[in-house]
Amino acid sequence: MDNIRTLHTQIIVFKWEYLKHNYLEPVILSDKEKQHFVSLSEKRKKEYLGIRYALKYIGINNNIFYNHKRKPFIENEQKNISFSHSFEKIAIAVSSYHIGIDIEKLRKDKKIFKIKKKFLREDESIFINPNYEEDYLHIIWGIKESLYKLEGGKFYSFLDHYKVSPFCIDTNYKTSSISCWVIKESYSKKFYAFYRKIDDHYLVYIIDK
Repeated sequence: MDNIRTLHTQIIVFKWEYLKHNYLEPVILSDKEKQHFVSLSEKRKKEYLGIRYALKYIGINNNIFYNHKRKPFIENEQKNISFSHSFEKIAIAVSSYHIGIDIEKLRKDKKIFKIKKKFLREDESIFINPNYEEDYLHIIWGIKESLYKLEGGKFYSFLDHYKVSPFCIDTNYKTSSISCWVIKESYSKKFYAFYRKIDDHYLVYIIDK
């Protein structure tokens, strides 16, 4: 399990099997959570329980609910939460600030190339190093997905509403920052995204300080 901790934010990345085998204390759901839980698919039920186990692992036992924008929040906590799933890994961020997080697996079927027209702007494609194109695409996708979550899903177009400034990949794959933008009708807002490669996944997160 990977753990990133600062004074205001904690991010954990884990495999579901890790918690399943190492943290077996049952999770008790409230009546409201049970109503939400039974509406989920089997895949989503597994992910939901994984998130609850992970939160309990870091000492948070409060209920999770969603606001009208489908943004998760922790009941009775002055904390913001964001989470993401990709195959066997789950990433969770808990912060005193608004936060968006994404984790994506570098898939063998190279799906990211098939969908790049949906999220890659022309002014972003020009700074991509062709030797690391797949890595660039995953990072850019992760940034825009994190911005989307940070904004509560209000701006849906990854081409029109989100922009990533030019950057060079740190080939040591340590946590690096990238400037990025949410583009609104009346103004634009700048953020800084951080990324890290964990095994065959890319983790990206953005904190709105």
